[in-house]
Amino acid sequence: MAYKASDYPQVKSASEKYDVAKGKRISIEKDFNAAKTTDKNYAKLKAAIVQAKNQEETALKNYQTANKAAKDDYNKKAAAKKSEEDAASAQKMINYYNEQLTKARDSDASTTGIEANIASQKIKLEEAKAAKEGEDAKGELGKKFYTGRGTKENPFLQSGKPFTGTYNNRKYKDGIDLGLTEEQVNATKAGVDARAKKDEEDKAAIAKAKADAAAKTSGTGDATPTITGPLTTPGKTTGVQGPGIGVRDALVIPGRAEPAFQELLAKADFNFNLPDYIFTVDRDKKTGELGQLGKLLLKAVEKGYTSKQFLDEAMLTDWWQSNAGSVRERIIDLNKYKELQKKGLDVSKSDFGMYQTDKIRQVKARAKTLANITLDDVAAQKIVEDIYNGFLDNDPLAIDRLIIPYVSKTTNLYGKGAVTGFGGEALQIQQSLAAIAKSNGLSIADILPKLGGSALGKDAEQNTIQEILSGNIDLNTVLSNARQIAAQGQPQYVRDLLNSGYNLDDIYAPYKQTMATVLELDPNQIDLNDNSLRMAINEKGDMNIYDYKKALRQDSRWQYTGQAKESVSTAALRVLKDFGFQG
Repeated sequence: MAYKASDYPQVKSASEKYDVAKGKRISIEKDFNAAKTTDKNYAKLKAAIVQAKNQEETALKNYQTANKAAKDDYNKKAAAKKSEEDAASAQKMINYYNEQLTKARDSDASTTGIEANIASQKIKLEEAKAAKEGEDAKGELGKKFYTGRGTKENPFLQSGKPFTGTYNNRKYKDGIDLGLTEEQVNATKAGVDARAKKDEEDKAAIAKAKADAAAKTSGTGDATPTITGPLTTPGKTTGVQGPGIGVRDALVIPGRAEPAFQELLAKADFNFNLPDYIFTVDRDKKTGELGQLGKLLLKAVEKGYTSKQFLDEAMLTDWWQSNAGSVRERIIDLNKYKELQKKGLDVSKSDFGMYQTDKIRQVKARAKTLANITLDDVAAQKIVEDIYNGFLDNDPLAIDRLIIPYVSKTTNLYGKGAVTGFGGEALQIQQSLAAIAKSNGLSIADILPKLGGSALGKDAEQNTIQEILSGNIDLNTVLSNARQIAAQGQPQYVRDLLNSGYNLDDIYAPYKQTMATVLELDPNQIDLNDNSLRMAINEKGDMNIYDYKKALRQDSRWQYTGQAKESVSTAALRVLKDFGFQG
């Protein structure tokens, strides 16, 4: 049974609340559209529609959150149920083969094949049990499933527990990534330690700045000025500007405000070695009003602050305290790089410039490995910025997720022709999909999951491969589902074998070979959906080879075989002999 939102009361409730909020917004919107700006209640309607839209947006987010949590819960239970069914099927086959083993031993027949089948089923049983335990280990609704790097200090966790198994083509044991080299482990640890140290030092510096500011206020001397309020000329009433005072006045004069602000920023770059970005991040774009850092900069320029004085007060601003030291450092480095780049200056030796050069090379190499794709500089730079801003340097899974949207088929020239297709790990996934489809008489299109992207016109195969590379879809699940698709309409005996991990090709292999011999066909050209092949197994059981050979002679293709012609010749010769025409 597919997921139904109606099965979850919390989703139904959230959906109803969203419908109410939406209906309220539509009703107010009608009144607002019908009102004139001169109406007495216009201002009230204007405020009401803003509030209604906010309530509708909040209700929608609540519904989406509840729906996602419910879907996760459903998928978890469905996966656990499937694991139970897989385990039961494997146990059933083990019991069946054990009985066959006993009979083989009693009749002194070969047991090698049967023992191999039992061993295979035991593996499948253990895998099904492990999958069931994995589903049981998943956290509560909404909790992140995978976290961590895969090192001793930062183990790879599955819902809070050290993960053992394969995820996104990487093998883990007790949370440790077995594919990491010693150099990578050391580099990861060093990076984490350095960032933690910097953030601790930063916290201490901010705490000291707060303490110093408090001491100035409570003790003797001038109190630290509060960095709030509108720009005002010293000695004037709030909001009133004095004539000819320079940058401060120009900031509020139409036509002069922006040039004045740029002048102020230039002084910031010269005096404090900081990029424009941090002074514009909280500036009101409509009114031009400066934020806390902008006002501090204005005061610092006017009073001739030293770098230390500026830094002491900057630490008290919201922006500074809401971004850890390591984060601020990266924001500043990246935006200084962009400013220098706009000026046409050489940025290759800047901190971010050197980081970017090295990381672009790594990203492009990984793209080649993932899918044999060549990223252009623009795409690679965008990915590197995301890595830099997110501190993802030592997180290969996250880096892969940034590259994977670019995975697609590429065209390469070989000899005189061009070949279009996937490469790298993407090609391996495609080959696995093609192989399982062919082994079960299906096409790749038959076994691809129904994803949202396909409905948007994306290439379904490409979309699926991207999802598998990202770890959002498990390749083994797709392969298992292919067998379930192939099981539709099959006899129970065949369905049981398919559920145990066998493919139709494996199940019909003896009959396919027999059919190829009797009808003198290439076994590789026999379609698994061929009626003469399928008749070998029905609900009553599987035919013995002797009866199957006889049945194949009813196939119209048999009359064109050498055996048929020889049989006809032999029969004709016998008739001639019976009439005395042959000695």
